[in-house]
Amino acid sequence: MTRQIAGFELRLPESWVAVPTDAPASVPEWATSTAAALVADVGTSGGHDLPVEELAGGLARQLEDVARAVADTGMPGLVTGALVRRPELGVVDAMVTVTAQPDLASDEFAAQLAEAVESSDEHDYAFAGQVDGAVEAGDVTGLHAMITHFGEFGEEGTGMLEERVVLGVFPADSRDMVEVTAVARSVGTFDDMPQEMLDLLAGLSVETEAV
Repeated sequence: MTRQIAGFELRLPESWVAVPTDAPASVPEWATSTAAALVADVGTSGGHDLPVEELAGGLARQLEDVARAVADTGMPGLVTGALVRRPELGVVDAMVTVTAQPDLASDEFAAQLAEAVESSDEHDYAFAGQVDGAVEAGDVTGLHAMITHFGEFGEEGTGMLEERVVLGVFPADSRDMVEVTAVARSVGTFDDMPQEMLDLLAGLSVETEAV
């Protein structure tokens, strides 16, 4: 009997923050209050004499950027998390988005990723490798990539390298999948980004129902 995804939940571990995606108008307030809460315990114990509000300012801007970027995708039901390892530094180390994709088998998903790498006009892939694994929610396959963005530097200038992992989680007896996309702030943010994203998916639970 074929089953379809009825819902999913990603329990984020320590240092990850859930990002709201359904109320764009409240994003600035959420970013400010969340950043303040994250740095509240740092204070002078982290060797900083600056007030919490000033320490939280840069982080609030980055959290707001993440929330707005997700809202701009217009994808319903998107779950998003932001990794903030050291709030006092004012940076978001990585972001992850999770969404359900109906009627997409693992071989089809892998073929789509391979085609995207081979024919992409948008990204310059410096590296692309396959990722395979398994978590409680299902089998996992996907892509680990290093992508060069030339942007304002121009094609002959120095590009910025982005590390990204895209994974598909396939629950047993289902043609649906959960797609997970993670982007690191910079190369070197993770010692082993594919493995750390697989570890993150230990918190993923998927509910399926008979079609």
